[in-house]
Amino acid sequence: MEQESKLYISASIADRLPSMVKNELAKLPAQKQEEFVEEYKRKAKSVGIAYLFLIVILAMHYGYLRKWGLQIVFWLTGGGFFIWWLIDLFRLPGLVKNYNKDIAIDTMRNLKAMSS
Repeated sequence: MEQESKLYISASIADRLPSMVKNELAKLPAQKQEEFVEEYKRKAKSVGIAYLFLIVILAMHYGYLRKWGLQIVFWLTGGGFFIWWLIDLFRLPGLVKNYNKDIAIDTMRNLKAMSS
């Protein structure tokens, strides 16, 4: 008998996940979905904190997103002579969204690997 596909996670989190991850999550029991959510929340990054790093804390937004190569280049060029820094003011939400998407996919992959 096939298990019913249902998401047991909050809509606010489900809305941030790629459809592939949501489809795979729906196949898992509620306990496994909760494990996924805990791990995802632990690793996901916040746009607000990323802006804090960009504006206040030494323009460390790429470091916050674990892109240390870009972070070093950003520092060495003085934020692309300030132009790169200005562009990142608008790009930052997308950068965080992509980072969190990758985290969701990795977390799902790891959860499925541990379940096997």
